[in-house]
Amino acid sequence: MRGMLKQSLLGIMNRNVFVPLLLIFGLSFWTGCEEEVNPFVEEDRFFTVFGYLDTAVDVQYLRVIQLRTEFATDGDVAIDAVVTTTERETGQVTIWQDSLITFHDGTVGHVFVGRLRPIPGLHYVLDVTRSDGKRATATTLIPVLPRVILSPPQAAFVGVTQKVVWPTVNFIPFKVEVWYRTIDTTTPGLPFRDAIVLYGDDSNRVGQQTNNGWEILIRYAEDKKEVTRQWGFGEGDQPILLSMGMRVTMSDDQWRPPDGVFNPEVLVQPGTFSNVDGGFGFFGSLNQYSLEWTLSPEVTTIAGYTNPGKR
Repeated sequence: MRGMLKQSLLGIMNRNVFVPLLLIFGLSFWTGCEEEVNPFVEEDRFFTVFGYLDTAVDVQYLRVIQLRTEFATDGDVAIDAVVTTTERETGQVTIWQDSLITFHDGTVGHVFVGRLRPIPGLHYVLDVTRSDGKRATATTLIPVLPRVILSPPQAAFVGVTQKVVWPTVNFIPFKVEVWYRTIDTTTPGLPFRDAIVLYGDDSNRVGQQTNNGWEILIRYAEDKKEVTRQWGFGEGDQPILLSMGMRVTMSDDQWRPPDGVFNPEVLVQPGTFSNVDGGFGFFGSLNQYSLEWTLSPEVTTIAGYTNPGKR
């Protein structure tokens, strides 16, 4: 699942973002329906939407497809849609701007752009409205920072390990990153630089559900190989370690597939996984949870690094 999520959003952004799995399914679903009259158009369904709000960025993206009975590609005609999001708690309204995007397969579609940075703990109401007043709507609650438990590091024959437990996280995170910070001697004006180790399916280190919450085990010896590679040090070097941290990207509580499994065969079926009233698709949100800490001089040395006090 996370391998698909790492694809660039619609090929229009130059940064590392997440693509909702349902966005991919939705595009495939719509392509199949365009070969004939759309059998899923109903009197109370007006749009299909796919997208999410991300607290890490100031610009958001939403795929909007207008349901209609005649044969036409999404880029052949102007879309009759006004897109807004409203912060339920404050009443703040953001008007999204339409843009025509050419996808990697050569098809063209409407992607709406919203300039806002969502606030954790607030509800955002999406409205996609036609000129006749018909609309599709969905609501997402931006996840809030959960409690976190950082266990003391443990030194053993395999090296240093340390557990981080997120007690209120009860579903596999979209992304887990562990970063290591050192003094920057390569870029004038910057006090430090980070090496980021991605914990994912390939290394089977994204963590697991336990009775205490979502538990992630940091293995310092395994990480050091990637850290020294990114910093440009040799395998036997002991670079200075200033601090370290963990960043977990988590979706809102609605973003949970049936039975907890992202099964394409199930999710491509219209209406199977949708929170949109007056339409199809899904509108969700992501938040990044961060934790930073330092190691004692003794543990820093055992882990293969140099404590900054010994420079």
